[in-house]
Amino acid sequence: MTKHYMLDATLSIVMGVGMGMLLSVLGQKMLNKHYVATCHNKPNHNLIYTHSFLGDAYYCINNAYIKQ
Repeated sequence: MTKHYMLDATLSIVMGVGMGMLLSVLGQKMLNKHYVATCHNKPNHNLIYTHSFLGDAYYCINNAYIKQ
């Protein structure tokens, strides 16, 4: 630590948020591959696509929770 406590604290927060967002994106990409590969094997489930600021997301949802 230096004597620039405010700068050190700000950099720590920015780096933490950046690493957290990067890990979130990588985790979502892994979940997307899993859901795309396995959802068709589950009876009465549909693959749902959504788009967010972190990227594309796929979810395997039971048909009972989807309004037709």
